Amino acid sequence: MGQGILIAIEGIDGSGKSTQADLLTRALVREGYPVVKLKEPTSGRWGQRIREIVQGGRGDLRPQAELELFVQDRYEDVQERILPALEQDHIVVMDRYYFSTMAYQGALGLDPRAIQRVNEEFAPRPDLVFILHLPPSVAVQRITRSRGTGNDAFEQERYLAAVEAIYTDLREPSIHHLDALQPAEEVHREIWRVVEASLQPFLREP
Repeated sequence: MGQGILIAIEGIDGSGKSTQADLLTRALVREGYPVVKLKEPTSGRWGQRIREIVQGGRGDLRPQAELELFVQDRYEDVQERILPALEQDHIVVMDRYYFSTMAYQGALGLDPRAIQRVNEEFAPRPDLVFILHLPPSVAVQRITRSRGTGNDAFEQERYLAAVEAIYTDLREPSIHHLDALQPAEEVHREIWRVVEASLQPFLREP
């Protein structure tokens, strides 16, 4: 593998992950770094199937079967986009990565660490992970305002609380926990401080 850097931005729905991925990508481009921003689930065949399931309700789909879809989607993403970008010395910014699968499928009853082991058989470990924390009640309000929701708000909040609990328990040197109740620009400044310090040995584009 080349000298690329892999950065993952994580958090429950409504925590501002996509906003922070966009802000970080723009900051990196502005500073002259070669950067690729990717989002999971992808727009590929497996990712489209996942979106159909999420939008239509899980129905009778077992958590293990749902996990297998996420793993298939990520394997394709790793082989076709993530590894090639890292080998070309790019910075890869992920809007969700396998920590999302650990948290969301873990909240459905699967073992988060077992999910991590399965993913790390083929997916590179990120150099930096930023987890955005938000009270589930606030997340549900944000989701309802931005997208509307056909789900029972209480059930949605209870599920997000289980997801948030798993995210909170993730502790590794590469993981940074941030308060997503702060203004987006303040969250970005905290992320940028960590990223900038980590990029000192990284060569910018000429």
